[in-house]
Amino acid sequence: MTTKKTSKKRTTKKRKTKKKTVRKKRASVASGESISEVAKRVVQRDDFPWPLRPMQQDAYDAFKAGTKRFGLFWHRRAGKDVFGMSVASNEMRKRIGSYVHFFPKHVHAKRALWRGIDPRRGARFIDIAFGDIESDRNNQDMLIEAYNGSTWALLGSDNYDSTVIGGNVVGVVFSEWALCDPRAWDYIRPILRENNGWAMFITTFRGRNHAWQMYQSLKDNPDWYIDLRTVEDTCEVDGSRIITDEDVEADRRDGMKETLIQQEYYCNPEATADGAIYGRETAQLRGDESRHVAQWNPNKPVYCVWNLDLPVHASYILAQPGEPPLILEAKTDEFTSLTSVLSKAEQHRFPIMAHIIHDSQRDYITQFHDLDRSPQVLSNTNIVLEQSSTSSLLERCLVAREKCDVLLDSLGGYVRREHFDAQVADMHWADNPVDSWHGRLVGALETWAGWDYHNGAGGWRSRPNYSDMDRVAKTLL
Repeated sequence: MTTKKTSKKRTTKKRKTKKKTVRKKRASVASGESISEVAKRVVQRDDFPWPLRPMQQDAYDAFKAGTKRFGLFWHRRAGKDVFGMSVASNEMRKRIGSYVHFFPKHVHAKRALWRGIDPRRGARFIDIAFGDIESDRNNQDMLIEAYNGSTWALLGSDNYDSTVIGGNVVGVVFSEWALCDPRAWDYIRPILRENNGWAMFITTFRGRNHAWQMYQSLKDNPDWYIDLRTVEDTCEVDGSRIITDEDVEADRRDGMKETLIQQEYYCNPEATADGAIYGRETAQLRGDESRHVAQWNPNKPVYCVWNLDLPVHASYILAQPGEPPLILEAKTDEFTSLTSVLSKAEQHRFPIMAHIIHDSQRDYITQFHDLDRSPQVLSNTNIVLEQSSTSSLLERCLVAREKCDVLLDSLGGYVRREHFDAQVADMHWADNPVDSWHGRLVGALETWAGWDYHNGAGGWRSRPNYSDMDRVAKTLL
């Protein structure tokens, strides 16, 4: 009997301790306040977890004035993410709803913010931003719930339709927008419009991609706050430079590539991406304005070269052989049919002699035949030959710049896969490119370069004399 009594007493004590712990966790910052009192008090606050730098203050002033859409194209280390978190933290106190912070991928979100530590304060970013209003935290879903019912979640744009979002999204931040899936914005936009919510896009350009196109199309739109800042345009709260010229030079001396410096510190959209397969040739082509005019020669044939992944996209270039070779137009249509895009490709004043496809796309031959077209097929080729012939073509060609801007953008971001070889402790670039939208038009250009190399483009340039090359090789050996 005594044993039973003692055991029962201990169990009761444990239960009481556990209950007290739960209450302590749910208690507010000020001891003795109820949850409703905390919710009422924190709504009155209108300051930020981090002090606002001048350019951040300008953006927030526009926010308070009623602007709902922001494109903040700020350099690296300008405080883009902490500003987005600050605005979300502040708004969560005032309007109950769901707030989402997107990164390009789910894993990026976890590393950068969820587990990230502010080196100046020595504390986690999420603790600084939401510590005084947090009532619950879900580490698996990377979701924080505030005392008043608002939630803040970290997501990857590759998971933009996640059920974590819910239906009442009232604030969204897209971090590294240049690397995010642009379809995420198309998904979120109608929700924000219905809820009168706000959206913030923070990024450097990383080439002339959808982020650059957003800047170009919206910089004069009065409904948007668009702000472009390099390291020369920003400063700390005390007026000192965030990134000084000495800092940039130090990074150069430490081996940081110039293309990366231009991209990340000076928001230069012309900087080709690190590992770009045709980076050097593209930079030369962009910089030489004398090669930006390509006028159709009626005495030479025009070829339409395709790269197809129907119904997702149909990409083609219109090319004319000769010296120099001409690229007259480059275009991609999305969610289309071959019938539709074929009619567009043929609506020009110059007739098309032939349609050309790569051997890997021979499944589309039947569709061409159904439309009374007989495409020529590039076969017996390999990736090394295609890339070398494309490199040679880009060094010689002229482009109709106004019709080929997207092609040049694609070339700048067409990069090799990178991997670390632990055996030799070095980075390696693979021959195969990263699978992205950049490859759509570049794939068509590579097909044209390979076809031109093998076929001599109908005799408009002389083919290599392989017997002479063989004799030279034997002489050298």
